Amino acid sequence: MRPRILFVVERFHTNLWEATRALNAAEIDVAVWGSGSGKTEDHSVVAPRLFPQDADPGAFRAAWDALQPDLVILRNVARHRRAVARLARASGTPMWFYDLNPYHWREPLKRRLTRRFQGLPLRRVTPVLGLDATIPPNRDARYIPWPVMAAPDAAPCDADTRNGREVTVLCVAKLHNPRKNHGMVIDALRAQGRAGKVRLLLAGTIGDPVQHAAQVAALQEVASAEPWLELHANVPFKQMPELYRQADICILPSVREPLGFAPVESMAYGCVPVISTDAGSAGYVRHGENGLHVDVTRPGAVEEVLASLLDDAALRHRLGAAALATAQGDLGAERFVTRMRALLQESGVTA
Repeated sequence: MRPRILFVVERFHTNLWEATRALNAAEIDVAVWGSGSGKTEDHSVVAPRLFPQDADPGAFRAAWDALQPDLVILRNVARHRRAVARLARASGTPMWFYDLNPYHWREPLKRRLTRRFQGLPLRRVTPVLGLDATIPPNRDARYIPWPVMAAPDAAPCDADTRNGREVTVLCVAKLHNPRKNHGMVIDALRAQGRAGKVRLLLAGTIGDPVQHAAQVAALQEVASAEPWLELHANVPFKQMPELYRQADICILPSVREPLGFAPVESMAYGCVPVISTDAGSAGYVRHGENGLHVDVTRPGAVEEVLASLLDDAALRHRLGAAALATAQGDLGAERFVTRMRALLQESGVTA
C-alpha cells in the first residue's frame, strides 16, 4: 500500500510543487492542507485543501478519516497545525514539525515546553542547513532540502551563447517589500556604469495593489526610464523557467530571509546563484564552488560580487556548471525522495 504524507501549511508555497511531484512519482501519496492561496501557485500536481480560519472541527475529522495519513508534517506557522495535531495524536499517527530554523539551531527550552504543552511534535524537519557547519546538528532535527525542478537541456551559463555579449542578471523578490533589497541591485549596476551593458530582470509578486501602489509605481517609473531593466510582476510559477533560462546570474540580496528559493531553482538551469548570507538558502551554496555568498550589510558588497561575475565569463561558466551538478544531484528529485523515505522509516512507516 502506498504511504500517505500530509503537509499542513499556511499556503501552497511554490517549493512544494517539485516535492509533491517527486513523491507522487515515487508512489508516495501526498495531500496538502492549508488556509490560504497565493497568486502564483501551481496546483497541477496536488491541489491543496483549504480550510477557513474558523473551520468546524468536524470538517477536519471528516477530511482526516477520508485521507488516513501515515505521516504528518506540520508547518510551524500553519494556522491549523494544532487542530491536525490533535487528530494525529488521537490516531497515533507520527508527526514532525517543519520550520525554517537552521539544522544546527538549538531550540530554547521554553519553546520546546510550549510545543509539548500544545501537543505539537518536538522532532522537526528543516530545509535550512545554516552556514556554520562547526556546530553539531540538533539531534531532534532532520535536514531535508526541497528539490529543484529538473530543467531539460540545461547547461552552465555562458553569456556568449545565451545572450550575445550581454550578461543577464535575475533578481526575484516581492516587489513591494524593501527588505528584499532589489533596489540595491539596480544601484550596484548603475554605479558600475553597467546600464545598457547588462540586462536586469526584476521579477516578483506585488502585494495589495492599493496599499503598495507607491512602491510599485516607483519601480515602474524606473523600469520605463531604464531600457536595460525589465519588470516582470506576478509571474506564475510555471512561467518562471522562461526567466531562469535567460539568466546568467540569479541574486537574492534580502535580509531576514527565512529561505529564499529562487536562486536555488535557477541552479537547475546552469545559473550562478548569489545569495545573501542573511538568507536561509545560503547553506545550499558553497561559496566559490557552486555559487557565491554576499553580505549585503557591508557597503559595496553587492557591487563587488556582481562585478566579479560580470567581468569573468570563465568564473560564471565554472560556477554555473557546479550549480547545475548540485541541482541534478544533491538537490534533485531522487535524493529528496531518498531522504523522505528515510523519514518515513524512522517514523515507523513502511515506504
